Amino acid sequence: MQNEAIDTEEKEIESSKSSYGFLEKISFSLVFILPLLVPLFFMSTNVLPFQFAKMLVFSIVIAVAFVCWILSRLKDGTFIFPANLITLGAALVLLVSTISAFFSGSIGWSLAGQSFELGTVASLAVLFLLFLLVSIYLRKKENIFYAYSLFLGSFLVIAVFELLRLIFGPSFLSFGVFNDVITSTLGKWNDLGIFFGTASVLALITLELISLSKIFRVFAYIVLTSSLFFLAVINLNVVWYILAVFSLSFLVYVISFEKKEGGSILADTSEKTSKVKRIPNASLVVLIISLVFIGDSLLTRVDPATGVSHTFISEKISNFFNISQFEVRPSWAATYSVSKSALAVNPLLGSGPNKFSKDWASFKPDGINSSIFWNTDFDYAVGLVPTMMISTGILGSISWLLFFGVFLYWGFRALFSTSSNKISRYLSVSSFLVSLFLWIINIFYVPGLSIVALTFFFTGLFVSSLYQSGLMKPKVLSFTEDPKKGFISVLLLIILLVCTITFSYALLEKTIATLNYQKSIVAFNSQGDLDKAEVYLQKAASVDGLALYYRTLAQIDIARMSTLLSQDVSAVSTDVLQTKFQGYLTNALNNAQQAIKIDPSDYQNIITLGKVYETVVPLKIAGAYENAQAAYKQALVLNPKNPSINLFLAQLEVVHANNKGAKDYIAEALKQKNNYTEAIFLLAQIQVSEGDIKNAITSVQAASYLSPSDSGLLFQLGFLRYNVKDYAGAATALEQAIAINSNYANAQYFLGLSYYHLDKVPEAIAQFKALKITNPDNKEIDLILKNLSAGKDPFANATPPIDSKPEKRSTLPVTEKAPADEAAN
Repeated sequence: MQNEAIDTEEKEIESSKSSYGFLEKISFSLVFILPLLVPLFFMSTNVLPFQFAKMLVFSIVIAVAFVCWILSRLKDGTFIFPANLITLGAALVLLVSTISAFFSGSIGWSLAGQSFELGTVASLAVLFLLFLLVSIYLRKKENIFYAYSLFLGSFLVIAVFELLRLIFGPSFLSFGVFNDVITSTLGKWNDLGIFFGTASVLALITLELISLSKIFRVFAYIVLTSSLFFLAVINLNVVWYILAVFSLSFLVYVISFEKKEGGSILADTSEKTSKVKRIPNASLVVLIISLVFIGDSLLTRVDPATGVSHTFISEKISNFFNISQFEVRPSWAATYSVSKSALAVNPLLGSGPNKFSKDWASFKPDGINSSIFWNTDFDYAVGLVPTMMISTGILGSISWLLFFGVFLYWGFRALFSTSSNKISRYLSVSSFLVSLFLWIINIFYVPGLSIVALTFFFTGLFVSSLYQSGLMKPKVLSFTEDPKKGFISVLLLIILLVCTITFSYALLEKTIATLNYQKSIVAFNSQGDLDKAEVYLQKAASVDGLALYYRTLAQIDIARMSTLLSQDVSAVSTDVLQTKFQGYLTNALNNAQQAIKIDPSDYQNIITLGKVYETVVPLKIAGAYENAQAAYKQALVLNPKNPSINLFLAQLEVVHANNKGAKDYIAEALKQKNNYTEAIFLLAQIQVSEGDIKNAITSVQAASYLSPSDSGLLFQLGFLRYNVKDYAGAATALEQAIAINSNYANAQYFLGLSYYHLDKVPEAIAQFKALKITNPDNKEIDLILKNLSAGKDPFANATPPIDSKPEKRSTLPVTEKAPADEAAN
C-alpha cells in the first residue's frame, strides 16, 4: 500500500509537468552521470591543480542541476522532497559549519578556502546538494540499479587502465598527468584503494543477498576478484580492517537470517529454489584474505642496521610492481591532543572550518619536533570527519553524531527489515553498507574529492532506497493553490536560486585567481621571472583577496630588496637605488600587512612581515629591528613549538650584532629540537666569527661523548673541524653522523669536501653521487660532481650564488630530505 501511494504521488507530479520537463531531464541526467564522471574525470594542465579541476567540474554540474531543479519547481509549483531525519541531520551539519565560519575570524578562508578544499563550507554545501538531489531523483528501483551500473562502469575503466599501467609502466597512458604508477584519475594512490574497496563491498553484498543469473554472477566475481587484486597491490590497512569486519558480519548475517531463494528479476529461472541455509563462500574468502594482509602489517620485522620496517607479503608485491609511496597525517593520539587543546579555547564552534592547520600550529603535541614532520602544518587530522568535528567545536560534533545516529538507525532497520520484496531489501541493504563503508573511511582517513563525493552519492541512494522500499514516505507539497504556502515557497526558491548564482560567481572568481596564482608559480620556478610572477599574483589578489596571495607578493618584494642590496652600487645611481628600494619596501610592508589583516591567525603572514623588517635591519632604519622582533614573537605565540621561529629571532640578533642574544634563541630552538641542523649551523658560524673555534670544538666534542647517538652534535663537530681545516677530524665526525642518520644531506656534503681535501677523490665522488639521488635538482651538486670527475677543484668555474666557501654562507648548501612515515604521532 505504501509503494502504491508513493507511485500515485509520483505519477501526479509527473503529469503536472509541462514545458519545463526539459530542465527536469537536464537536472536528472547531470546527477545520474556523477558516479561515472567523478571517478574518471581529469584535466591535463600545469596551471590548474588536479583536485581543484575535479572540484570545479563537480561544482558546476551540481550548481546547474540544482538551478534546473529550482526552475522546475517554480514552474510546476510542486515539491517531492526527502523530509526525513537523515536529511535533517546532514542539513544541521551544514548549518553549524556555516555559523562556525562566520565566527572563525577568517570568514573567507572557512567559507571557501583557496579553491573550495574539502572541509570548507562551500565544499560541504556542494556535497549536501549532491546528497539531496540523488535522494530526490533516484527513488525508483531501476534508477538505483542504473546508478550501480554506472559506478561499476567507471570501475571497469579504471581497473583496465591501472592494470595496463602496472604491466607496461607509468609512461603508458600517462596523458601528461599520470607520470608515475601511483597516480590515477581518482587522485591519490590510497583513494584508488578505497575505490576498489567500495567495489568489493558492493560485489560481495550482491553475491550474498540476491540470486543472480550465471552472467551476472560471473561479472560480480570478476569485480570482487579484480578489486581484491588491486587492494593487495595498494595495501591500505584501513580498507583491510573494514573489509574483515564487513565480511565477518556477512558470515553471521547470511548464516543466521538468509535463505537462498530464487525468483528475483536477476535470477536464473533454471535454478532450483532451495530453503537450505548456506555458507557464504565469498564472505569467507574475503575474510581470510583480509586477515592475511592485516597479519602481514602486524608481523613486521625491523632491520637493526637501518631501523626500517619490512613486511612479508605486501613489500614483495610493491617491489614486484616497483611501487613506492607514502602519505603523512596525524595519528589518533595527535588528533586527540590537538582537539583537546583547541576545544578548550573555542569550545562551542571551534576555530572554524578549514582551519585545522591553525589548531595544529598552536597545539601540536610534544615529540613531533623529534620527527621529520616538525615543520609540517597539517591541514587535516587523522580523518576528514574528525577534522570537521574539531574545527566546528562541540556543536559541530553534536550535529555529526546526530547525523550518524539517525543514519545508523535507518540502516539497521533496513538490514533487519522483513520486507517480502527481496530486490527492494537488497537495494536498501547494499546502499546502506556501501555508504557505511565510505563513511568509516572518512572517519579513519582523509580521502580526496572523488571518494567523498561517492560517499554522499551512495548516502543519497540509501535514502532513495528507503522510499522505494516503503520504509519512508516522501513529502509532497503543492503551493499553487495556497497563497501563503506559495509566497513562502517562491521566496525560499528565489533565495536558493540567488545563493546558487552567487556561489557560481564565487567559483568563477576562485578559478580565475587559482589560474593566475599557478601561472605566477610557473613563471617564478620555471622562468625565474619575478616581474611576470608579480603580475599574475596581482591579478589573483584583485579577484580573490586571499592572504596567501598578498603574502607571496611580499616575498617577491623581499627577494627584490635582497637583490638590490647585493648589487654593485658603482654601476647604478644611488638615487635610482634608493627610489627602487623605497618602492619595494613600501609594497612589501603593504602586502604583508594586508595578509595579516585578512587572516591574523596565520603565523606565516606575521613571519612574512618580520622578514620584511629584517631585510632592512642592516641599513639601520629606525624601528626595523624592533618591528621584526615583535613580529617573530607574535608568530611564536601562534606557533609556540616551532623551533624555526626561534631561529629567525636568532638570525635577527646576528644581523643586529647581538651574538649573545642569538645564542640564547639558538639554545631555545635546540631545546625544542635537539637535532635542528640549521640552528647548529648558525651556532657554529657565530663561534667561528668570534674566533672561539678551539673551545667550541672542545665543548661540542664533550657533548658528543655524552650523547653519542646525536647526529646533530656530530655534524656540528665535523663542521667546526672543517672550518679549521682539520679535514681528517671532520671526516671522522661526519662519518659517524651519517652512520646514525644515513639521509643527513649536509653531513654528506661536507664529508665529500673533506674527502677531496684528503685526496680521497673517489670517496668524495661517491658522497656527491649519493646526494644527487636525494637532491636531483641541486645545481651545486652537479657542478661539484662535474669538476671532481674532471680532476678539478670542486668549485672551479662557480658563479654566484655558488662560491668556494660553503662554510661561510648564511644558509646550508643542501636542503635536508628524509623518507616519511605513514602518520605523525
